[in-house]
Amino acid sequence: MDYQIILLPRSNYWSWVRACKDYVLSFGPNLTPDPVTAGQYMPPRQVITFPLVPGGYPEQGDVERWFLSHYPGIRLDPIEVDTPSKLQAALEKRIADRDRYGQKQRPFYLLWPTDFAVITQEFRANPQIYGRWGFPGHEGIDFRARNNTNIYCCADGEVYRLHTNPDNHPYGIHVRIRHKDGYKTVYAHFRKALVSEGEVVKAGQVIGLADTTGASVGSHLHLTLKRDGATERGETDYPKDIIDPTPFMVWPEGTVSKSFDAFGWPAGKCLIGAHGRVGGRLEDEDIETIIIARLEAVKLGLSETKETIERLRAINPAMFLAVRLAADFSGDAVSADSFVSQVAPYMGRLYRLGIRYFEVHANPNLQLGGWQRSWRGGEEFGCWFQKVVRALRDPYPEAKFGFPGLSPGGALSGWRVDVERFLADAEQAVLLADWVGVNCYWTESTGMKAHQGGRFHEEYRLRYPNKLLFITELSNPSMRVNSRIKGQQYLDYYRMLRDTPGIGAVFAYTLSAVNGHDAMVWRNEDGDINQIPRVVGDRDF
Repeated sequence: MDYQIILLPRSNYWSWVRACKDYVLSFGPNLTPDPVTAGQYMPPRQVITFPLVPGGYPEQGDVERWFLSHYPGIRLDPIEVDTPSKLQAALEKRIADRDRYGQKQRPFYLLWPTDFAVITQEFRANPQIYGRWGFPGHEGIDFRARNNTNIYCCADGEVYRLHTNPDNHPYGIHVRIRHKDGYKTVYAHFRKALVSEGEVVKAGQVIGLADTTGASVGSHLHLTLKRDGATERGETDYPKDIIDPTPFMVWPEGTVSKSFDAFGWPAGKCLIGAHGRVGGRLEDEDIETIIIARLEAVKLGLSETKETIERLRAINPAMFLAVRLAADFSGDAVSADSFVSQVAPYMGRLYRLGIRYFEVHANPNLQLGGWQRSWRGGEEFGCWFQKVVRALRDPYPEAKFGFPGLSPGGALSGWRVDVERFLADAEQAVLLADWVGVNCYWTESTGMKAHQGGRFHEEYRLRYPNKLLFITELSNPSMRVNSRIKGQQYLDYYRMLRDTPGIGAVFAYTLSAVNGHDAMVWRNEDGDINQIPRVVGDRDF
């Protein structure tokens, strides 16, 4: 789970993205050019890191003031730089200091107080309960803390009160600590306190053991933050100088994976796969091609039969099968409701056969993929995608829905929206998807290793460091390159990604096609199998 997102100026966006590369690989935040997406991303528990560039966010103006007005309680992490190179330098210093949020330059912050990166009740929650005591809502944050586990001090200070009776106070056994600049923290529901009144304590020091003493049901830690005079100064609408701890909290480093194991990808490696038959069900020649290539993954169409699926599993019991949810977008607009009604019966049948990974549509930034008819850009498609997923999630709760691969490249008038613009505009939908598809194409061997060719997935990784990716389409579609050379390129590509964390499978495009795709197929309509599967099948890994 992610607890930080980096907001970057839309102007010269990819230069800003590249400036963040090492920081992203070290700490794992997501990236966005959209302040609204940043503000809505897991509120109010995330940190928004952003370069404080004059005029960098023209629609919001003063973006700090805009965030505070629209998303109160979110922790802001502005960095006063005005160029990508300066941002890169600032982030490199944070990496070197292991200082993710630049806290060493800040006056006051709170370290995480338990061993569990879970908030069970947020500040201001449940006003119907806490209103009886004159509070606008919950007067602190509740953290998961199992019985008898450690409670840590959030900041340097001095214990000014220690309550040791478990029964005569709503907080039960609790500790109160005074910090600099008038801040105070209260830690409640202990099993046992491990400090004494007047003791000077350090941030990260164990101060007690968790339990459920006082007015509590279930072991947890309650944390309240106060600042002297805050109520009188109008800095809070709570009595007793209580303020929201959320903007001061620093998520523990251990909650953001520095590798990609958190994806939970069961295979543990990037699988070697191919897209099935375009425009129809797999035929005997396709099955033979799969056997020759020793494929580990196949992407199927909606109409695939139970018999074929059973044959594939007989060939390889561990065969990974995914399905593309598809409809005809070449005519009138296809609404989300219409799409769901078309695909749901087929999806239900495949779901009952044990398939769980579904790509929702393909190439939506193409005119043939619905652009200009069903949506006018990435933002509208993102809304369409989310509506489809919501409709299919309830009947198929174990399904993993993928944001589709986009046609790579810049804008082509009347044919394609620039892939980077479309992706940025659909950002919120991408973040909510279970996984993300990437399409990688090239026409010469150097293109296979180019960032805008075979390594286009690296651009996605920079934006979405904690998302499981699938290469949903890869191909060299050049008519001038023979199948043996293409096979060698695909083999090199599979080898390059085999141990790349966070990529589930690579699906070369395509085994066969009812019509067209002559330069991409692995076998033609006469049943002749070319050299691609043979080269792939002769691999030593």
